[in-house]
Amino acid sequence: MAQQNQPRILGTAPDPYDGSPDKAIDFWNTLANYYNINAGIYAMDTQKVSSALTHFKIGTPGGNWASDLIHTALTANPVNYGMWNDFKAAFDKQFIPPAAQMEAIAKMHDTSMGAKDFATWFLDWSTQARQMGVDETTKMWAFRHALPPALQNKLLTLSPQPTILDALVEKAQEFEHNWQIFGGSAGTSRGCGSSRGNWHSNQHPRIQEIKGEDTIEVATTQQQCHGRGQKRGKLTQQERQRRMANQLCLYCAKPGHIASNCLVS
Repeated sequence: MAQQNQPRILGTAPDPYDGSPDKAIDFWNTLANYYNINAGIYAMDTQKVSSALTHFKIGTPGGNWASDLIHTALTANPVNYGMWNDFKAAFDKQFIPPAAQMEAIAKMHDTSMGAKDFATWFLDWSTQARQMGVDETTKMWAFRHALPPALQNKLLTLSPQPTILDALVEKAQEFEHNWQIFGGSAGTSRGCGSSRGNWHSNQHPRIQEIKGEDTIEVATTQQQCHGRGQKRGKLTQQERQRRMANQLCLYCAKPGHIASNCLVS
């Protein structure tokens, strides 16, 4: 009777980890991916954990930590390496300092696209997001808010809305790519607005917000370009806060939309 083919090992195991905090996230991602694609071989958590502990470099802080866990598991009766999720929690606590996590969180929320090229910006942003270890919903929220307002609004027109980060990123990149193709280069004029810069709030074809310490001016770009009309004037800080608190348009003070979508001329 012919023997059934045994599953073969896929991918490449991570290099032995020495315990360096700056290498912890990359090591863990490679380790977790390796055991995920080889789930047919490492079907039980105890197998995954016991095998994973062999990927720590002997004679280093990482190796010493792994050695202690191995000793604890082997001296238990019966031998018990525990659950994979518990192993991950122990790894995070040991090698990923809270300060590093907080820094990654701050960078993910603060790394806005601005006028940067999408691909270049996203490489930096995704690096910070990957280090956070937060859920998909949080990443999607932070990603949307890091985009220029006009690109955020474009994504809101999608139906149905993307439910995972990869799909959201793909659509944002598609819109940005199409804008570069059909909107012209950054130095090409398109009407009275700039081309690629129209994604960005300070060059949006509809409105501009000019922020000061205590006031905010809102004016139509169309008026500025053609020399017609005057700026609507300055909002006091109190009025600006009132409109924001009540979700009112900063331009016309009416609900249901934001300044970049305002139709008031």
